[in-house]
Amino acid sequence: MLLRTYKFHPLYFALLTVAYLFFSHSVINFISDRFVDKQVQQVREAVQQELALVRYSIEANVYRDTYLADSFASVVALNPQFAMDNWGLVAEQFLSKASLVRNIGLAPNDIISHVYPLAGNEKAIGLDFRTVPEQYKTVQLARQNKKVHIAGPIQLVQGGVGLIARYPIFTDIPHNTDYWGGLSVVMNYDQLIKESNLLGLKGAKIALTTDHNNQLIEGTQGVLTDYDVSYPIYLPNGNWTLFARYTDVNQIDSVNRFKMLFSGLGWVTFGLFYILILFLINNYLRVHKQSLHDELTQLPNRRYLFNELNRMMSGKRDMIQFTVLNIDLNKFKVINDSLGHQAGDKVLKHVATLLTGCLRSSDFVSRVGGDEFVVVLQRSTTPDDVAQIVDNIHAKAKQHVLDWKGHKISISLSIGYCSYVGKTDPSAINEILSQADRLMYQDKRADGEQ
Repeated sequence: MLLRTYKFHPLYFALLTVAYLFFSHSVINFISDRFVDKQVQQVREAVQQELALVRYSIEANVYRDTYLADSFASVVALNPQFAMDNWGLVAEQFLSKASLVRNIGLAPNDIISHVYPLAGNEKAIGLDFRTVPEQYKTVQLARQNKKVHIAGPIQLVQGGVGLIARYPIFTDIPHNTDYWGGLSVVMNYDQLIKESNLLGLKGAKIALTTDHNNQLIEGTQGVLTDYDVSYPIYLPNGNWTLFARYTDVNQIDSVNRFKMLFSGLGWVTFGLFYILILFLINNYLRVHKQSLHDELTQLPNRRYLFNELNRMMSGKRDMIQFTVLNIDLNKFKVINDSLGHQAGDKVLKHVATLLTGCLRSSDFVSRVGGDEFVVVLQRSTTPDDVAQIVDNIHAKAKQHVLDWKGHKISISLSIGYCSYVGKTDPSAINEILSQADRLMYQDKRADGEQ
Protein backbone atom coordinates (compact mmCIF):
# COMPACT_ATOMS: atom_id res chain seq x y z
CA MET A 1 0.00 0.00 0.00
CA LEU A 2 1.35 3.40 -0.98
CA LEU A 3 1.54 5.39 2.23
CA ARG A 4 3.55 8.58 2.62
CA THR A 5 4.34 8.63 6.33
CA TYR A 6 5.72 11.79 7.88
CA LYS A 7 8.50 10.36 9.99
CA PHE A 8 11.88 11.83 10.72
CA HIS A 9 14.06 9.99 8.22
CA PRO A 10 17.27 8.60 9.80
CA LEU A 11 19.37 10.30 7.11
CA TYR A 12 17.76 13.65 7.86
CA PHE A 13 18.28 13.04 11.56
CA ALA A 14 21.97 12.24 10.97
CA LEU A 15 22.44 15.33 8.79
CA LEU A 16 20.64 17.52 11.32
CA THR A 17 22.75 16.11 14.14
CA VAL A 18 26.03 16.65 12.26
CA ALA A 19 25.00 20.18 11.24
CA TYR A 20 23.91 21.00 14.79
CA LEU A 21 27.13 19.59 16.28
CA PHE A 22 29.19 21.60 13.82
CA PHE A 23 27.17 24.73 14.57
CA SER A 24 27.40 24.14 18.32
CA HIS A 25 31.13 23.48 18.13
CA SER A 26 31.68 26.66 16.08
CA VAL A 27 29.56 28.83 18.37
CA ILE A 28 31.06 27.42 21.58
CA ASN A 29 34.59 27.79 20.24
CA PHE A 30 33.91 31.31 18.97
CA ILE A 31 32.40 32.53 22.22
CA SER A 32 34.93 30.58 24.29
CA ASP A 33 37.82 32.03 22.29
CA ARG A 34 36.41 35.52 22.67
CA PHE A 35 36.09 35.11 26.42
CA VAL A 36 39.47 33.38 26.63
CA ASP A 37 41.04 36.20 24.62
CA LYS A 38 39.54 38.63 27.09
CA GLN A 39 40.80 36.47 29.95
CA VAL A 40 44.24 36.31 28.34
CA GLN A 41 44.24 40.08 27.95
CA GLN A 42 43.33 40.44 31.61
CA VAL A 43 46.13 38.04 32.56
CA ARG A 44 48.59 40.01 30.45
CA GLU A 45 47.43 43.27 31.97
CA ALA A 46 47.89 41.70 35.39
CA VAL A 47 51.41 40.62 34.37
CA GLN A 48 52.13 44.15 33.15
CA GLN A 49 50.96 45.50 36.49
CA GLU A 50 53.21 43.04 38.29
CA LEU A 51 56.13 44.08 36.07
CA ALA A 52 55.43 47.71 36.87
CA LEU A 53 55.40 46.86 40.58
CA VAL A 54 58.70 45.00 40.20
CA ARG A 55 60.21 48.01 38.45
CA TYR A 56 58.89 50.37 41.12
CA SER A 57 60.14 48.14 43.94
CA ILE A 58 63.67 47.97 42.54
CA GLU A 59 63.84 51.71 41.96
CA ALA A 60 62.29 52.55 45.35
CA ASN A 61 64.58 50.24 47.34
CA VAL A 62 67.76 51.40 45.60
CA TYR A 63 66.86 55.08 45.79
CA ARG A 64 65.83 54.85 49.44
CA ASP A 65 69.17 53.45 50.56
CA THR A 66 71.27 55.57 48.18
CA TYR A 67 69.58 58.74 49.43
CA LEU A 68 70.27 57.67 53.02
CA ALA A 69 73.86 56.95 52.08
CA ASP A 70 74.11 60.30 50.30
CA SER A 71 73.09 62.01 53.55
CA PHE A 72 75.71 59.98 55.39
CA ALA A 73 78.33 61.03 52.81
CA SER A 74 77.35 64.67 53.36
CA VAL A 75 77.90 64.28 57.10
CA VAL A 76 81.36 62.86 56.44
CA ALA A 77 82.17 65.67 54.01
CA LEU A 78 81.28 68.34 56.57
CA ASN A 79 83.64 66.89 59.21
CA PRO A 80 85.64 63.83 58.13
CA GLN A 81 87.56 63.68 61.42
CA PHE A 82 84.36 63.69 63.47
CA ALA A 83 82.97 60.87 61.33
CA MET A 84 86.09 58.75 61.82
CA ASP A 85 86.25 59.46 65.54
CA ASN A 86 82.60 58.48 66.00
CA TRP A 87 82.46 55.88 63.21
CA GLY A 88 80.69 53.13 65.09
CA LEU A 89 77.89 55.35 66.35
CA VAL A 90 77.36 57.23 63.08
CA ALA A 91 77.52 54.09 60.93
CA GLU A 92 75.13 52.24 63.23
CA GLN A 93 72.58 55.04 62.95
CA PHE A 94 72.78 54.86 59.17
CA LEU A 95 72.44 51.08 58.96
CA SER A 96 69.44 51.08 61.27
CA LYS A 97 67.49 53.06 58.67
CA ALA A 98 68.70 51.23 55.55
CA SER A 99 67.10 47.96 54.41
CA LEU A 100 69.48 46.58 51.76
CA VAL A 101 72.88 47.78 53.04
CA ARG A 102 75.21 44.99 54.18
CA ASN A 103 78.22 47.10 55.14
CA ILE A 104 79.82 50.49 54.60
CA GLY A 105 83.42 51.52 54.26
CA LEU A 106 85.24 54.81 54.57
CA ALA A 107 88.33 55.33 52.38
CA PRO A 108 90.30 58.58 52.89
CA ASN A 109 92.65 59.01 49.93
CA ASP A 110 91.00 55.85 48.44
CA ILE A 111 92.42 53.58 51.17
CA ILE A 112 89.84 51.84 53.39
CA SER A 113 90.35 52.80 57.01
CA HIS A 114 86.95 52.14 58.55
CA VAL A 115 84.36 49.40 57.94
CA TYR A 116 81.00 48.78 59.61
CA PRO A 117 80.20 46.24 60.76
CA LEU A 118 83.75 45.15 61.24
CA ALA A 119 82.94 41.49 61.91
CA GLY A 120 83.49 39.52 58.72
CA ASN A 121 84.99 42.52 56.93
CA GLU A 122 88.36 42.80 58.69
CA LYS A 123 90.33 42.02 55.51
CA ALA A 124 88.97 45.14 53.86
CA ILE A 125 90.86 47.41 56.30
CA GLY A 126 93.88 48.90 54.54
CA LEU A 127 92.72 48.03 51.02
CA ASP A 128 94.10 50.55 48.52
CA PHE A 129 91.62 50.82 45.64
CA ARG A 130 94.46 51.79 43.32
CA THR A 131 95.70 48.21 43.59
CA VAL A 132 92.37 46.79 42.42
CA PRO A 133 91.81 48.18 38.89
CA GLU A 134 88.22 47.07 38.48
CA GLN A 135 87.12 48.68 41.72
CA TYR A 136 89.34 51.72 41.28
CA LYS A 137 87.64 52.41 37.93
CA THR A 138 84.29 52.89 39.70
CA VAL A 139 85.93 55.06 42.38
CA GLN A 140 87.37 57.30 39.66
CA LEU A 141 83.99 57.53 37.87
CA ALA A 142 82.36 58.71 41.07
CA ARG A 143 85.15 61.29 41.59
CA GLN A 144 85.00 62.52 38.00
CA ASN A 145 81.20 62.79 37.93
CA LYS A 146 81.15 64.21 41.47
CA LYS A 147 78.13 62.08 42.35
CA VAL A 148 77.28 58.58 43.43
CA HIS A 149 78.19 55.74 41.08
CA ILE A 150 76.54 52.34 41.50
CA ALA A 151 78.63 49.39 40.39
CA GLY A 152 77.42 45.84 39.95
CA PRO A 153 75.87 43.55 40.59
CA ILE A 154 79.16 41.84 41.37
CA GLN A 155 80.19 38.72 43.24
CA LEU A 156 81.30 39.68 46.75
CA VAL A 157 84.36 38.17 48.39
CA GLN A 158 82.40 37.58 51.58
CA GLY A 159 79.71 35.72 49.60
CA GLY A 160 76.61 36.66 47.73
CA VAL A 161 76.04 39.31 45.10
CA GLY A 162 76.01 43.00 45.83
CA LEU A 163 75.63 46.50 44.43
CA ILE A 164 78.31 48.96 45.52
CA ALA A 165 77.43 52.62 45.68
CA ARG A 166 80.59 54.80 45.49
CA TYR A 167 80.28 58.29 46.96
CA PRO A 168 83.04 60.82 46.32
CA ILE A 169 83.72 63.06 49.34
CA PHE A 170 84.87 66.63 48.79
CA THR A 171 85.70 68.90 51.73
CA ASP A 172 85.00 72.16 49.87
CA ILE A 173 81.25 71.85 49.33
CA PRO A 174 79.75 73.14 47.09
CA HIS A 175 82.81 73.65 44.85
CA ASN A 176 83.78 69.98 45.09
CA THR A 177 87.39 70.38 43.99
CA ASP A 178 89.18 69.23 47.14
CA TYR A 179 88.87 65.42 46.98
CA TRP A 180 89.21 63.78 50.38
CA GLY A 181 88.33 60.14 49.61
CA GLY A 182 85.27 57.98 49.22
CA LEU A 183 82.41 56.21 50.97
CA SER A 184 81.47 52.71 49.74
CA VAL A 185 78.02 51.31 50.49
CA VAL A 186 77.46 47.60 49.74
CA MET A 187 73.80 46.72 49.08
CA ASN A 188 72.47 43.15 49.06
CA TYR A 189 71.49 42.46 45.43
CA ASP A 190 69.87 39.09 46.21
CA GLN A 191 67.66 40.73 48.81
CA LEU A 192 66.75 43.48 46.34
CA ILE A 193 65.59 40.91 43.75
CA LYS A 194 63.71 38.91 46.37
CA GLU A 195 61.84 41.91 47.75
CA SER A 196 60.87 43.03 44.24
CA ASN A 197 59.31 39.57 43.54
CA LEU A 198 61.07 39.53 40.17
CA LEU A 199 61.72 35.78 40.22
CA GLY A 200 58.25 34.95 41.56
CA LEU A 201 56.49 36.55 38.61
CA LYS A 202 54.01 34.23 36.83
CA GLY A 203 52.81 34.46 33.25
CA ALA A 204 56.05 35.80 31.78
CA LYS A 205 59.73 35.06 31.34
CA ILE A 206 61.98 37.98 32.21
CA ALA A 207 65.45 39.33 31.51
CA LEU A 208 67.13 42.15 33.46
CA THR A 209 70.08 43.97 31.88
CA THR A 210 72.40 46.87 32.63
CA ASP A 211 72.32 49.74 30.17
CA HIS A 212 76.00 50.36 29.54
CA ASN A 213 76.72 46.99 27.90
CA ASN A 214 73.31 45.30 27.82
CA GLN A 215 74.73 42.66 30.15
CA LEU A 216 72.21 40.10 31.40
CA ILE A 217 72.15 40.17 35.17
CA GLU A 218 68.93 38.22 35.80
CA GLY A 219 66.54 35.99 33.86
CA THR A 220 66.67 34.25 30.46
CA GLN A 221 68.98 35.29 27.62
CA GLY A 222 66.46 34.33 24.92
CA VAL A 223 63.98 36.93 26.16
CA LEU A 224 66.31 39.71 24.97
CA THR A 225 65.73 38.76 21.32
CA ASP A 226 62.04 37.91 21.65
CA TYR A 227 60.19 40.02 24.19
CA ASP A 228 56.69 41.51 24.40
CA VAL A 229 57.26 44.45 26.75
CA SER A 230 60.20 46.28 28.25
CA TYR A 231 60.47 48.66 31.18
CA PRO A 232 63.36 51.01 31.98
CA ILE A 233 64.50 50.97 35.60
CA TYR A 234 65.97 54.33 36.55
CA LEU A 235 68.93 54.27 38.95
CA PRO A 236 70.99 57.18 40.31
CA ASN A 237 73.75 56.85 37.70
CA GLY A 238 72.15 54.97 34.82
CA ASN A 239 69.39 52.60 33.92
CA TRP A 240 68.62 48.92 33.89
CA THR A 241 66.07 47.45 31.51
CA LEU A 242 63.48 44.85 32.38
CA PHE A 243 62.33 42.72 29.42
CA ALA A 244 59.38 40.31 29.57
CA ARG A 245 57.93 37.72 27.21
CA TYR A 246 54.50 36.33 27.94
CA THR A 247 54.41 32.61 28.50
CA ASP A 248 51.61 30.55 26.95
CA VAL A 249 48.74 31.99 28.96
CA ASN A 250 46.55 29.13 27.74
CA GLN A 251 48.54 26.96 30.13
CA ILE A 252 47.71 29.13 33.12
CA ASP A 253 45.43 27.22 35.47
CA SER A 254 42.79 29.96 35.74
CA VAL A 255 42.46 30.25 31.95
CA ASN A 256 42.29 26.47 31.55
CA ARG A 257 39.65 26.15 34.25
CA PHE A 258 37.61 28.95 32.72
CA LYS A 259 37.79 27.44 29.22
CA MET A 260 36.81 23.97 30.47
CA LEU A 261 33.94 25.38 32.54
CA PHE A 262 32.66 27.56 29.70
CA SER A 263 32.91 24.71 27.16
CA GLY A 264 31.13 22.35 29.55
CA LEU A 265 28.30 24.78 30.19
CA GLY A 266 28.11 25.51 26.46
CA TRP A 267 27.74 21.84 25.51
CA VAL A 268 25.17 21.28 28.26
CA THR A 269 23.17 24.31 27.05
CA PHE A 270 23.34 23.28 23.39
CA GLY A 271 22.55 19.67 24.34
CA LEU A 272 19.40 20.72 26.17
CA PHE A 273 18.49 23.01 23.30
CA TYR A 274 19.01 20.13 20.85
CA ILE A 275 16.72 17.89 22.89
CA LEU A 276 14.14 20.70 22.84
CA ILE A 277 14.47 20.97 19.05
CA LEU A 278 14.00 17.22 18.63
CA PHE A 279 11.01 17.33 20.93
CA LEU A 280 9.44 20.16 18.93
CA ILE A 281 10.16 18.43 15.60
CA ASN A 282 8.79 15.14 16.88
CA ASN A 283 5.73 16.88 18.27
CA TYR A 284 5.19 18.70 14.97
CA LEU A 285 5.49 15.46 12.98
CA ARG A 286 3.14 13.70 15.36
CA VAL A 287 0.54 16.46 15.13
CA HIS A 288 1.04 16.66 11.38
CA LYS A 289 0.57 12.92 11.07
CA GLN A 290 -2.55 13.04 13.22
CA SER A 291 -3.96 15.79 11.01
CA LEU A 292 -3.49 13.55 7.95
CA HIS A 293 -4.59 10.21 9.43
CA ASP A 294 -7.78 8.78 10.74
CA GLU A 295 -7.54 8.39 14.49
CA LEU A 296 -9.55 5.16 14.63
CA THR A 297 -8.16 3.11 11.72
CA GLN A 298 -4.80 4.92 11.40
CA LEU A 299 -5.46 5.10 7.65
CA PRO A 300 -4.85 8.34 5.73
CA ASN A 301 -7.83 10.68 5.95
CA ARG A 302 -9.64 12.88 3.43
CA ARG A 303 -7.03 15.64 3.59
CA TYR A 304 -4.25 13.16 2.94
CA LEU A 305 -6.24 11.70 0.03
CA PHE A 306 -6.59 15.07 -1.67
CA ASN A 307 -2.89 15.87 -1.02
CA GLU A 308 -1.93 12.58 -2.68
CA LEU A 309 -4.26 13.05 -5.66
CA ASN A 310 -3.02 16.60 -6.16
CA ARG A 311 0.56 15.35 -6.05
CA MET A 312 -0.22 12.71 -8.67
CA MET A 313 -2.11 15.12 -10.93
CA SER A 314 0.54 17.85 -10.60
CA GLY A 315 3.50 15.68 -11.53
CA LYS A 316 5.89 16.26 -14.39
CA ARG A 317 4.58 13.28 -16.37
CA ASP A 318 2.47 14.18 -19.40
CA MET A 319 0.21 11.12 -19.04
CA ILE A 320 -1.13 9.42 -15.94
CA GLN A 321 -3.46 6.50 -15.31
CA PHE A 322 -5.14 5.35 -12.11
CA THR A 323 -8.47 4.17 -10.77
CA VAL A 324 -10.37 5.44 -7.74
CA LEU A 325 -12.56 2.99 -5.78
CA ASN A 326 -15.27 4.43 -3.56
CA ILE A 327 -16.20 1.82 -0.91
CA ASP A 328 -19.08 2.04 1.52
CA LEU A 329 -20.14 -0.40 4.25
CA ASN A 330 -23.68 -1.78 3.92
CA LYS A 331 -26.02 -1.71 6.93
CA PHE A 332 -23.38 -0.02 9.10
CA LYS A 333 -26.09 1.99 10.90
CA VAL A 334 -27.84 -1.25 11.86
CA ILE A 335 -24.63 -2.57 13.41
CA ASN A 336 -24.16 0.60 15.42
CA ASP A 337 -27.78 0.68 16.59
CA SER A 338 -28.00 -3.02 17.49
CA LEU A 339 -24.53 -3.75 18.87
CA GLY A 340 -23.26 -0.31 19.88
CA HIS A 341 -20.61 2.05 18.70
CA GLN A 342 -17.78 -0.12 20.01
CA ALA A 343 -18.86 -2.83 17.62
CA GLY A 344 -19.11 -0.24 14.85
CA ASP A 345 -15.56 0.94 15.55
CA LYS A 346 -14.33 -2.65 15.52
CA VAL A 347 -16.02 -3.19 12.12
CA LEU A 348 -14.33 -0.10 10.67
CA LYS A 349 -10.90 -1.25 11.84
CA HIS A 350 -11.65 -4.75 10.52
CA VAL A 351 -12.54 -3.35 7.08
CA ALA A 352 -9.41 -1.16 7.08
CA THR A 353 -7.31 -4.26 7.68
CA LEU A 354 -9.15 -6.23 4.95
CA LEU A 355 -8.68 -3.46 2.38
CA THR A 356 -5.02 -3.04 3.23
CA GLY A 357 -4.48 -6.78 2.81
CA CYS A 358 -6.24 -6.86 -0.60
CA LEU A 359 -4.14 -4.12 -2.19
CA ARG A 360 -0.68 -3.93 -3.69
CA SER A 361 2.10 -1.96 -2.08
CA SER A 362 1.71 0.71 -4.78
CA ASP A 363 -2.00 1.20 -4.06
CA PHE A 364 -3.45 3.65 -1.59
CA VAL A 365 -6.39 3.36 0.83
CA SER A 366 -7.96 6.05 3.02
CA ARG A 367 -10.95 6.51 5.26
CA VAL A 368 -12.69 9.69 4.17
CA GLY A 369 -15.46 9.74 6.75
CA GLY A 370 -18.05 7.60 8.52
CA ASP A 371 -18.12 4.19 6.86
CA GLU A 372 -16.68 5.41 3.55
CA PHE A 373 -13.26 4.43 2.20
CA VAL A 374 -11.47 5.50 -0.98
CA VAL A 375 -8.84 3.38 -2.72
CA VAL A 376 -6.46 4.63 -5.40
CA LEU A 377 -5.17 1.89 -7.75
CA GLN A 378 -1.95 2.87 -9.46
CA ARG A 379 -1.70 1.95 -13.16
CA SER A 380 -4.84 -0.24 -13.06
CA THR A 381 -7.44 1.15 -15.44
CA THR A 382 -8.70 -1.66 -17.66
CA PRO A 383 -12.19 -2.90 -16.72
CA ASP A 384 -10.99 -6.50 -16.32
CA ASP A 385 -8.17 -5.56 -13.93
CA VAL A 386 -10.40 -3.31 -11.86
CA ALA A 387 -13.20 -5.91 -11.78
CA GLN A 388 -10.74 -8.54 -10.56
CA ILE A 389 -9.59 -6.29 -7.71
CA VAL A 390 -13.19 -5.43 -6.78
CA ASP A 391 -14.19 -9.11 -6.81
CA ASN A 392 -11.19 -9.91 -4.62
CA ILE A 393 -12.27 -7.29 -2.09
CA HIS A 394 -15.84 -8.67 -1.98
CA ALA A 395 -14.51 -12.21 -1.57
CA LYS A 396 -12.19 -11.26 1.27
CA ALA A 397 -14.99 -9.41 3.03
CA LYS A 398 -17.31 -12.44 2.85
CA GLN A 399 -14.58 -14.84 3.97
CA HIS A 400 -13.56 -12.84 7.03
CA VAL A 401 -16.59 -12.67 9.29
CA LEU A 402 -15.97 -10.52 12.37
CA ASP A 403 -16.59 -12.16 15.76
CA TRP A 404 -17.69 -9.51 18.22
CA LYS A 405 -18.47 -10.80 21.72
CA GLY A 406 -20.19 -13.88 20.31
CA HIS A 407 -21.91 -12.01 17.49
CA LYS A 408 -20.95 -12.98 13.95
CA ILE A 409 -20.87 -9.82 11.88
CA SER A 410 -20.79 -10.31 8.13
CA ILE A 411 -19.18 -7.55 6.10
CA SER A 412 -20.94 -6.31 2.97
CA LEU A 413 -19.47 -3.58 0.77
CA SER A 414 -20.74 -1.42 -2.06
CA ILE A 415 -18.04 -0.34 -4.49
CA GLY A 416 -18.00 2.17 -7.31
CA TYR A 417 -15.03 3.18 -9.35
CA CYS A 418 -13.76 5.66 -11.89
CA SER A 419 -10.65 5.18 -14.04
CA TYR A 420 -8.61 8.06 -15.37
CA VAL A 421 -6.20 7.95 -18.31
CA GLY A 422 -4.93 11.24 -19.63
CA LYS A 423 -2.84 14.30 -18.94
CA THR A 424 -2.20 15.44 -15.42
CA ASP A 425 -4.99 17.81 -14.48
CA PRO A 426 -5.68 18.70 -10.81
CA SER A 427 -9.05 20.18 -11.78
CA ALA A 428 -10.30 16.69 -12.72
CA ILE A 429 -9.95 15.28 -9.21
CA ASN A 430 -13.40 16.27 -7.93
CA GLU A 431 -15.12 14.89 -11.03
CA ILE A 432 -13.26 11.57 -10.68
CA LEU A 433 -14.30 11.23 -7.03
CA SER A 434 -17.89 12.25 -7.83
CA GLN A 435 -18.12 9.63 -10.59
CA ALA A 436 -16.82 6.89 -8.30
CA ASP A 437 -19.28 8.02 -5.61
CA ARG A 438 -22.24 7.89 -8.03
CA LEU A 439 -21.30 4.39 -9.19
CA MET A 440 -20.95 3.26 -5.58
CA TYR A 441 -24.52 4.35 -4.86
CA GLN A 442 -25.67 2.59 -8.03
CA ASP A 443 -24.02 -0.59 -6.74
CA LYS A 444 -25.69 -0.12 -3.37
CA ARG A 445 -29.13 0.27 -4.95
CA ALA A 446 -28.56 -2.67 -7.27
CA ASP A 447 -27.88 -4.90 -4.26
CA GLY A 448 -30.82 -3.45 -2.38
CA GLU A 449 -28.50 -2.20 0.36
CA GLN A 450 -28.96 1.05 2.30
